Amino acid sequence: MIAVIVCLIVMLLLQIVAPYWWWVMLVPFGCGFGFSRTGWSAIRTGFVSAGLLWLGGSLYFLLTGSRIIAQRIAAMFGLGNPWLLILATGLISAVAAAVSGYTGYAARTLLKFRLSGKD
Repeated sequence: MIAVIVCLIVMLLLQIVAPYWWWVMLVPFGCGFGFSRTGWSAIRTGFVSAGLLWLGGSLYFLLTGSRIIAQRIAAMFGLGNPWLLILATGLISAVAAAVSGYTGYAARTLLKFRLSGKD
């Protein structure tokens, strides 16, 4: 749970300082590489932290004046309802971060294997 909070706070701060979407990939990769003890914990950390961040951000923007834009984008994607767009945004970012977190864990495991000299 602490890894989720750390990952969420780091992603939030980086999104504020430099608003690039790919923080949702780099931060869970780093958390998976550095903190995760199992592959499932790396997946869970990335999924929950990025999903909450992007779901919260989408809700914030929808509720503070971006309803017209959200309705137009939802109509463009054929969703019809901006709430479905918000759920899709949260789910897509959560899955991307989960894969990235597991990739970080797998990279650390591979590096440990290679450095141990076992072939």
